[in-house]
Amino acid sequence: MSSSNLVRLLLLSLIWGTSFMLMRIAAPVFGPMLTTFGRAGLGALALYLFARYRGVDMAWRRNAKFYLVVGLANTAIPFSLFAWSALYIPSAYMATMNSLAPIFTAVFGFLMLGERLTPLRIAAFLLGLVGVAVLVGLGPTAITPQLILGVLAGMGAAINYGFAATYTRMHAGKIPSLATAAGSQCAAALALLPFALPGVPHALEFGTLHASLAVLFLGLICTGVAYGLFFHLVTSEGASKAITVTFLVPATASVWAWLLLNEPITPGTVIGISTVLIATAMALGLLKLPTRVHSA
Repeated sequence: MSSSNLVRLLLLSLIWGTSFMLMRIAAPVFGPMLTTFGRAGLGALALYLFARYRGVDMAWRRNAKFYLVVGLANTAIPFSLFAWSALYIPSAYMATMNSLAPIFTAVFGFLMLGERLTPLRIAAFLLGLVGVAVLVGLGPTAITPQLILGVLAGMGAAINYGFAATYTRMHAGKIPSLATAAGSQCAAALALLPFALPGVPHALEFGTLHASLAVLFLGLICTGVAYGLFFHLVTSEGASKAITVTFLVPATASVWAWLLLNEPITPGTVIGISTVLIATAMALGLLKLPTRVHSA
């Protein structure tokens, strides 16, 4: 990876690491759905303007179904689940659930594309679940029904990311990556609008500057700018290298939350995150099971 793209990768991990902390700030004030709509809507605006600037052909009619499916599975549903889980679980937990996405991508590759589910990928899936259990059991937050539901919501978001990645591989064809990003964000914002509107009166009455700035940063930076960085990395370095940002986000999310929200980093947090990241590396093929050496 070139030095300039390495800087972009590190910057992307820092940006995406803040998103979980920012949801912890915004969601209790605006509610999960309005927070998610604000993020998706601002991200859609930024990406659409950038696509127009780059002269990208969106082909709205031809790609409408594709944009809608990807918008729902890659933005509307997972962003909503994470925003809801932000009410109950720490940022490090959410970032760790997010890093399960490559594992579920491998599962959907088997279900939808008939790709071979190797022993390594099966082991990665099981180890990922163990890592989640360790994080919940040994982490700094007491185990409550809300905590468990929050973790399950985060896992549900990762499942949606896995489906969206596989569906994109199946149907993107010759659609430019920037068109996919902008079109899916626009579709997600439209889908979220009816669910966000009931929260507007409450937001107008109880909204705070900090929460508003959090949503603004979530939409313009964590979605708009971050997607631009990510798709640049995919184009110039390939998806397998770009996806390695997954390994950096839980650490950056934990540090941001520790610095700004006083969320503790405990040995249980480190062990749980490390276990999930090892499982993710296995799912991506970056770590392999030892092979038996046959003697002559």
